[in-house]
Amino acid sequence: MNNELLEPLHTVITRGKPVPREDVPAALEAGRFIVERVQEPTTCPTCGEGVILVDDTEDRFEIRCHNNHFETIPTADRLRYAPDFEQVLSAVAADLGQTVVAFDGQHLPRFARAETDQGTVLYLIYAPRDYRATVKQIYEDAIDRGQPALLITPRDEITDIVELQFLFSVGHLVQAVPFTKLDNPSLLNQTLKTAEEVEALGQDVMEQRFASSPGMVRERANANPQYILSILSNIRMLRENGEITPGSGDLLEETAEAVFMHLFPTQPDRGGEADVGQNLPDNVFYLWEEGSYKHTDYEPVLGIVDTKSGSTANFAKEKAAGKHDNYLDFARKLAFKQGAVAHIFVVLDIDGQQEINYFDRIREDYAENMYMVVLTLDALTTIFAAYLSSVVSNELKLGATSFTRAIYPFFHRDTFNADQHTDLRRQFRTVGRFQDDYQMALLERSDLLVINRDTVITRFRNLVDEDTEIEEILGRYFK
Repeated sequence: MNNELLEPLHTVITRGKPVPREDVPAALEAGRFIVERVQEPTTCPTCGEGVILVDDTEDRFEIRCHNNHFETIPTADRLRYAPDFEQVLSAVAADLGQTVVAFDGQHLPRFARAETDQGTVLYLIYAPRDYRATVKQIYEDAIDRGQPALLITPRDEITDIVELQFLFSVGHLVQAVPFTKLDNPSLLNQTLKTAEEVEALGQDVMEQRFASSPGMVRERANANPQYILSILSNIRMLRENGEITPGSGDLLEETAEAVFMHLFPTQPDRGGEADVGQNLPDNVFYLWEEGSYKHTDYEPVLGIVDTKSGSTANFAKEKAAGKHDNYLDFARKLAFKQGAVAHIFVVLDIDGQQEINYFDRIREDYAENMYMVVLTLDALTTIFAAYLSSVVSNELKLGATSFTRAIYPFFHRDTFNADQHTDLRRQFRTVGRFQDDYQMALLERSDLLVINRDTVITRFRNLVDEDTEIEEILGRYFK
């Protein structure tokens, strides 16, 4: 939706009530997105007292007020114009490449709801008497539906909405967006895609295993994502909306640390903002697992993490000398002499092919057992959403014996480059121009792993689709 329509629509929606024709913005005069209504008079034009409607015809209202004034009011004087919410949500859906198949305005004023042909639910808040209560009602509706949703607010900030997500544990399911950001459909699509892919994966698993009663299984087996996942899912919009101040990496850094604390052994409250003035990475974690049934020991991996909270990771200005080379020296000389060292960057996005240029600058500082991993926010969100889902994580553990083994290829160079994982390396992110050149350059650099959402989903689906001996062993018990 372009600004010529976005701004006037935002003006009408934020007013919160139907307005006379003279208050309708010029861009909406043609009637699109605006619906005409006849509003019965409620006050006397003479004294302002409340009125009693005596009679109404096609072209006039006959009224008497409490002061006993009798008035005739032309119907034309009572024409008012309000947003056509079905048209507005249809336009939003069209920008997302979807089509509205069902619209529900029965909750107005508070919110309107529409469902698209791809199963996305769109909510638009309008004139709520109690804003927080309305958001809570939307969350309750979204949880009942269990579908990826976009919650559009006329307010300029979404911080209060994100905070409420914690109370309802809706996690990645609901993505909040200010109405003024609807002119960026690529951002909205990117925001929704992760929720849609994660939800689709969970649905596929449940349908394969529990087709007879998916509702019961959803309630009993599929744990709701928590506050960490809510932040991960909304951090891109918080950044784009200016609710994370430029230069502040605290939120992504702390959230990524919390994720790695769930997944791996790590040392909380060290590095990054916790050790200002010291030359330390944001986070360090340890990944290793002994061999179990028909599985060999996994080589230990020390993960050295640096988070990049900008809308795009500015690898062009990222220092190697005096910063990251020191991180690597500490790992090699002081902390970790056996195993692999993964030099990890957690990023929201990357401009062009900057990660390749940066890798070429720093690769000379890597010892034989060192390599670089770029982990996108969407990839981290997908990993953590799967981890928190009892249904999906169990399925992955059936295929790999543990969740750690399921995600190990994302952090271990030799496993990622092994023949059985060729499809993972070929899940390229989109860089725009020179896509073929980028893909060839990445394939030529085996020490650079770029892990995006598609990489993670591909790995997880491969595990879900496998017939495993562990499952056969467990199944024998019930025969």
